[in-house]
Amino acid sequence: MLQAISLETLVEHYRQHGLPDIVQGTRPLGSEAGDDETRKSFSTQTTYQGYLKKWILPRWRSYRLTEVKPIQVEQWLKSLPMSKGSKAKIRNIMSALYSHGQRWGWVSSNPIRHVRQSAKRSRIPTILSPEQIKLFLEKLVDLPKTAVLLGASTGLRVGEILGLKWEDVDFETLELRVTRDVVKQRIERCKTEASRKPVPIGAEVAEVLFAWRQRCAYNQPQDWVFASPAKPVSNHTGRARSTGSTSSQF
Repeated sequence: MLQAISLETLVEHYRQHGLPDIVQGTRPLGSEAGDDETRKSFSTQTTYQGYLKKWILPRWRSYRLTEVKPIQVEQWLKSLPMSKGSKAKIRNIMSALYSHGQRWGWVSSNPIRHVRQSAKRSRIPTILSPEQIKLFLEKLVDLPKTAVLLGASTGLRVGEILGLKWEDVDFETLELRVTRDVVKQRIERCKTEASRKPVPIGAEVAEVLFAWRQRCAYNQPQDWVFASPAKPVSNHTGRARSTGSTSSQF
């Protein structure tokens, strides 16, 4: 009977269908995202897997799907020693589980929709002043210095910076074409259309980037801007190139 299905059974079914790259190991290092835009990124799948194993399953695995009540989940979330943002993440993952169950006809409703959980930050993020950024950059050299300068001047995410190739840098128009992320050594598509719009860069930043291209080992159009020689991958031309990792340098 469907009423007897446990949350643990639902989680395992969800993992097989919603987290295939983690469960089946289908995204090796250096791999690129496929054409299925409904498929979660590798980093998102990793995050979901972690929350499922550490928090959700230990508390709810033995419950039947119809036994999980909104007020119980709310009270449990309040007791967890984590930020509001992390609690909201758990709530959203549990809601995704029930939505998955609805699609497969295992449940008729999603009780997690009625769970109230704020994602408001408890602390204001630290924002560095231009003077502090300048002092910070003085402590860095080459790859990390160039990458930090680019991030500070454009607001790009770390994954978007690591996903840049030299062909994405237009030194004539002073723009960057941001089309991919590199997260956990996997190449992902940018999450939104807004993320894919050209990003302007200042002339001074462009000069620093150009100087880095002159010095770095990987400076061809198809090479990564912030390539690491620690994890080389051969492309179709046979030329060694980086996977996009900068873990050994940045």
